[in-house]
Amino acid sequence: MMKLSVSEQKTVENKRFVKISEREDRCDIPKSTWRPLTENAYLQTWKGVLLEKDPMQISSYPMLIDELKPKTIIELGALKGGSAIWFADNLELLGIEGEVYCVDNDLSQLDEKAKTDSRIKFLEGDCREISAVLPTELLDNLPHPWLVIEDVNDNLIGILEHFHHNGLQTGDYLIIEDTNKFMWEVWWDWDDKEYIERGVRKLDDFRNWLMKHEEDYDIDTFYQDMYGYNASKNWNSFLKKI
Repeated sequence: MMKLSVSEQKTVENKRFVKISEREDRCDIPKSTWRPLTENAYLQTWKGVLLEKDPMQISSYPMLIDELKPKTIIELGALKGGSAIWFADNLELLGIEGEVYCVDNDLSQLDEKAKTDSRIKFLEGDCREISAVLPTELLDNLPHPWLVIEDVNDNLIGILEHFHHNGLQTGDYLIIEDTNKFMWEVWWDWDDKEYIERGVRKLDDFRNWLMKHEEDYDIDTFYQDMYGYNASKNWNSFLKKI
């Protein structure tokens, strides 16, 4: 008898790909847990460079990369460049020929290890003007499949519309990070109130957009719910273009 892979077993047991209208905005990890889970994010590094991914992302992203075998990874939000290095390392470790593109509005923040990593193409530009930093001419020439990761927490609808109309093809993945309402609510005492308020709204904005496009995207529950229902900083946001 042929043995099924873990993902195939889950597909048999449950429906793996679902619509946003079938999903709830809830999380199996209690709200009170998210402050201790996130308060030391700035201590987390990869090769000595700030990484800032939650434990569930660190586990599930490499599995998705191995399955998808993306030829292009696009990350919006670079900070110190640790996650870009991590993505490039994952491609290399898994024997996948692909390129990493990373966008940020201030590349002066990059760690020297990131700046000198020839596997990564850093693009400086404001994601509030996403069509300027990632123009159609550039996207048209990037090989598929794509893994696109949004981690800037600003201009979400503009970013979604840009990729929806410029380049995403069947089989590509789009991940919207930090859609976990609990994570934002437990940091309500943060000094930058406008930033926190925008974060709290992010899931609602995302759901409203996705409801209008649910015939174009499925949520991959294998990765989404690996550690429990929406047990991640990303709620309902492991999207596969169909």
